[in-house]
This record gives sequence, structure tokens and C-alpha cells, in this order.
Amino acid sequence: MRIDPAIAAMRREPALQRRAQAAMIAAGGEWRREPAVAAMLGELDRFGAGEPLEACPALDAAFTGRRAAGELAAALCRRFASMLEHEPFGHPPFRHGFDGQVSTLLLARAGRAQLILHAREPGRWDYASAGYSDALRYEAVLAGAAHARVTRVHAGPGAAAFSTGSLELVPGARLALDLSCEALQVLQIERRLVSLRLHRFDAAPRPSREYALTDGALLHQSAGDMQASRYEVMIALLGRMERREAAPEIAALAREPGDDSLRWQALREGLALDTAAGFRALTAVAQAAGDPLAGPAGALRAQLAEAHPELLALEDDSCPA
Repeated sequence: MRIDPAIAAMRREPALQRRAQAAMIAAGGEWRREPAVAAMLGELDRFGAGEPLEACPALDAAFTGRRAAGELAAALCRRFASMLEHEPFGHPPFRHGFDGQVSTLLLARAGRAQLILHAREPGRWDYASAGYSDALRYEAVLAGAAHARVTRVHAGPGAAAFSTGSLELVPGARLALDLSCEALQVLQIERRLVSLRLHRFDAAPRPSREYALTDGALLHQSAGDMQASRYEVMIALLGRMERREAAPEIAALAREPGDDSLRWQALREGLALDTAAGFRALTAVAQAAGDPLAGPAGALRAQLAEAHPELLALEDDSCPA
């Protein structure tokens, strides 16, 4: 296998790698200090804390005006393209991803808000479902051409219903989406679509939801709170590791107010780790008036008690059968 001499030199001398990365970090600092960029990033803290976009004039101009978003991206390209001419193996100091179709650069994050440079490759897409989460998204199209639709969900007592609206995404297009009921679905991209996105999660988000477009059936639901999602993963890991000493804390978490998805996961893992503690927690939740999990917990308790009557003997005095 041939190794380029420049790469071989960096493997021999780590100082060259450190120099390249220091140059990238310096370029990022220079970009952030540009007056227009500094004004936007300064307001991101306020927007991330919950202030409306119109109360943040520099950010508002990027997502309602014609020029500010392009100027921010142009400044970014100018700083880093110039530096990459001298340090071609440097990595821009942003969290980034690419899956073959979609590229993302996380330019900044503050509180519940994120500023993202988003690109999508040309192609066609079909959708069998639509997903929704408690968040707002503003989008400024910088380059490319695409045909898309906004799919709005109308939840009722039964299955969800939908309405759609078509739109053309071209440079200068500006979008404001309530992601709790609106999903942007790109159907066809003629030229690589590049957008600047401003995203803010709700302070207390409900679980994210995915519905089938054919019949409105709920296909999937997951924690809307990133912290709750992390706790779910940790609880599942403790369960797989069979860490029985964690069972009391997991059972206590199931009984505390909070994210219902996290609490249900705690009930399941608590039962698996320590049957007695888990069943007592399940009974407590089932008997808690007004608890949204009381119904499902009661149904599960009844099923378990019918299959294993000896479980009723595990309940303590505070949780009578």
C-alpha cells in the first residue's frame, strides 16, 4: 500500500499533526471573532435559554433576511479554505458527520439551541413515515435546488391524519418549522442542498413520535429529552451487566415524577434485576392516582400476578395487593 510522503511525515513526527490542528483551532477562533458572526453567536445563548427569535436581531436576520446566513457561511469557508491550503490534513474543530448522503457541521451550541451547517447530496427519496419531536427549526437555504414537502400531523382520538404542502428549496428560501407537528421531507435534490439550520428543543419535550403515512399508526416512540435518553441507556446497560446492587436506585427512579419513557424502562429493568424491589415499585406506580403510567403498570402487574401468584407476597405493607 502506498502511503503519501506527507502522511508518512506526520506519522513520524506528531508535532506536525499538532501544528495542523492548532492552525484549524486558530481559524475557528478568527471566524467566531468576525463581527457579524460574533453577534449571532452572542445571541445564541439567549435563544438557547428560550427567548424568541425576534428578540435576537442578528440571528433573526440570518433566518428571515436575505444575506446574513450566506455571509456567515462565506466567512467560515474563507477562514478554513485559506488555512487548508497550508495545512491540508487539518480537521475543522466542529463536531461533524457524513453518512454518504447527509453532511453536518455543528457550528455552535448553547443551552437548548444548536446552529448547524447541513448538506444533502442529489437524489430521490420516498417516505413511508414521518417523525415529530418537540422542537423548533429555522432554516436558510444557501445553495442547491430541491423539491420538498412539509407533512403536518393532525393527531386525533384514533390514528393520526396528515396534510401536505409542496415547496421548492432554492438559495434564499427561508423556513420556520414547528417540529412537533411539521416534518420537512425532501423528495428530490437536483444540486447538492446546503442549508444553515437553527434548532431548539423544548424545555420539557414529550417523547418523539413516528407515524406511518399510510394509516397514521404510531410506529415508534422514544425519549425526547437527551438526558432521559442517556439514563435509559445506562439503566439498560446495568440490566445487561446484571448489577443487582443498582436495583433499589432503579426502582426509586421508576417511582419518581419525570420522563415516562425513562420510568417505564426503569420498571422493566428493576423487575429483571430484583423481582421483589421491582414488583413493589410496579405496584406503587399502578396505585398512584393521576400517574400516566398507572394504567400500563396496573395491567402489567395483573398479568404478572396471574402468572405468578407468589409475587403478591413480595409487596410490602405500604403497597397492598
